[in-house]
Amino acid sequence: MEIECNSPESHVDDICEKFRSKEGGCFKLCKDDDSGVALLSICHPERKNALSGSMMVQLRDVIIQLERWKQGKAVIIYGSEGSFCSGGDLNTVRQIADQQGGHDMATLMQHNLKRFQNLHLLTVALIQGKAIGGGAELTTACDFRLMTKSAQIGFVHVKLNITPGWGGGARLVKLLGPSRALDLLTSGRQLNADEAKRIGLINDTIENCDEKNIDDVLSKAKLWIEPYIKGTPKTINAIKDIVNAAMNLSLEEALKKELDIFTSVWGGPSHRNALSMNLKHR
Repeated sequence: MEIECNSPESHVDDICEKFRSKEGGCFKLCKDDDSGVALLSICHPERKNALSGSMMVQLRDVIIQLERWKQGKAVIIYGSEGSFCSGGDLNTVRQIADQQGGHDMATLMQHNLKRFQNLHLLTVALIQGKAIGGGAELTTACDFRLMTKSAQIGFVHVKLNITPGWGGGARLVKLLGPSRALDLLTSGRQLNADEAKRIGLINDTIENCDEKNIDDVLSKAKLWIEPYIKGTPKTINAIKDIVNAAMNLSLEEALKKELDIFTSVWGGPSHRNALSMNLKHR
């Protein structure tokens, strides 16, 4: 069949109008201007935090808020009530079971996760319980991935006779290389925290915490990210923008972008203050 595809932004707007009515669950965003750390909770626990159509649209709205957050340094995304995310909600999926519906969902989620990956904030996926299917894809759009000891992650799409469609396949290859990515994608096996860390899929495990107490787990995740957010928001954002440029542009374009970013922070108040205090050697 022929798939409708308009210009990217207008097409995403059209998809959002279709998907808003596919209700269930929500995202909850809590921003702390003092610490610069935001918490983004996936709230659909009765469906293992699967994303309904309305949640996919809301994720776009949340990302826009984070793009505009001037005091922000990092955002931690996690699932409510002990589970990270199980991909697309079956109630929504059954309503879009034709090719056009699948194309629309994948277009919206690729748009969302590309923007999430390109945020000028550091992004952390805090994985409790299971991150499977689209939930595993979501984690690949984050700068860092943390797992509790009992958590599992799996690209289980093959068991449903489909492929990744939210961009997780391409990002997995960039993270782990083609051979390792094929291993995970064709087997559909679920990894525990130790194996995920051993192969480089996650950065670290969250230990010595009560996994059933989300406040305890979040506290450990905040401690983990702390060494990476000691700079000012402008500096952290600038560093992330340099990394994004290197990922998305040619080397020549990325070098020009880095020069522009460097010039924007050099000689600023924070830079002059650091020089006066000789912070470089501390």
